[in-house]
Amino acid sequence: MMRALAGSRSRALRHIRKAFARPALAVLLAGLSSPAWSQSCSGNDLIDVTFAAGSRWDMCWELKAEEGVVLSDLHFTPNGTEPRRQVMHQANLAEIYVAFDDGAPSAFHVTDIAGGGGLGVSGNIHVLTASDCPGGSLRTAGGDAVLCEQILPRGYAYKWYGTVKQGQALVVQHRATVGLNTYVVRWRLFDDGTIEPSVGLSGEIPALTSQDKHGWVLDAAGRIGTAFNTSYYWRLDFDIGTDASDDIVEEIEIQPSVDRTKKTISQTSLTSETSRSVDADVKRSWRVRDGTITNSDGRSISYHVEPLHTAHRFAGTIDSPWAMHDLHVTAFNSCERFVRANPTTGGCGNDITDFVNGQAIYPADIVLWYRINYHHLPRSEDEPSLPIHWDGFSIVPRDWTSTNPITRLTIGAPDFDAEGHDTRLANG
Repeated sequence: MMRALAGSRSRALRHIRKAFARPALAVLLAGLSSPAWSQSCSGNDLIDVTFAAGSRWDMCWELKAEEGVVLSDLHFTPNGTEPRRQVMHQANLAEIYVAFDDGAPSAFHVTDIAGGGGLGVSGNIHVLTASDCPGGSLRTAGGDAVLCEQILPRGYAYKWYGTVKQGQALVVQHRATVGLNTYVVRWRLFDDGTIEPSVGLSGEIPALTSQDKHGWVLDAAGRIGTAFNTSYYWRLDFDIGTDASDDIVEEIEIQPSVDRTKKTISQTSLTSETSRSVDADVKRSWRVRDGTITNSDGRSISYHVEPLHTAHRFAGTIDSPWAMHDLHVTAFNSCERFVRANPTTGGCGNDITDFVNGQAIYPADIVLWYRINYHHLPRSEDEPSLPIHWDGFSIVPRDWTSTNPITRLTIGAPDFDAEGHDTRLANG
């Protein structure tokens, strides 16, 4: 009951803020609803962690039948003079699509509840024990422990000769088994503001085939494990700062010169709903920046989506046009929850190709739908249980603060030569 009330209150405030998309009014409404440090949830539904470095993450969570755990109202507070600010309104998986190399029917492990899917469905979602969450805390939904929250070391935060700092990460994860696949859905939120969504795949080889051209022979009996591609789709509803409607999406490319001895950065603002794909040759990436808020040095605060996994890119077919691109940018619509098999009541589109219809994304509340792929070629070592395989990407703060948020080291002055090269590199 408390979760339902907290969720209703959060949604109501959100719709008010979206309806009046002006920074001053949004700040006023935030002040009327609660103190500046508070969240739209409390108790079991609130995750609020302050690291040894002094930085802090706070957010809400809930369990949904299809998506599993959904995070909302994510705020990061650096250590120092920079304020607590919202990064996203909501973040979650929006589909897991499994396509088999032998052409067997594909599987949809988020939306196909009728076919056994759903990461939060009873029987699929794992009920956790203390041994599943060493040193952490278990959070409950419907009386069952389903979410593990841990504060873990992440290794070097930075190192410069004798100057060393070890970092920490808030790790939030849940597990679900759909068919023969087990998924560990993990969010790592670092003390420097970085977010790393990832999924660990385990379980058993999901399918066998009769022809080794579609897989790999596993044993002396000639059993052949079918090769398969897994696509993970995340829905990232960015609401940076106080105004959900003034975020700007930029595509960044690093273009090589003809002789490839130099590279030039280009930044292009995306103005309408669009679909894009990764391009390793130009290091294509995307950032979401606030239209008005700057850091103490006057640069726009932003978060940068950095593709880290491009070697296994998957392209959809004529029957799955929604799987042809890696990134989609859309204007917020409350009924657009999934990449495909979306509820169409009230005129909502069935899949992402219906969502991307040319609508302006500035001024608008924007949503990024981001996909990564992994092609699994079975091997003998996958039996009887698949060794867990992690796939993820990074969402890093860019100019969120004027310096590294977990250090106050003095920054040395650059020393440029006649060609604009920093001579300090020669002494490295």
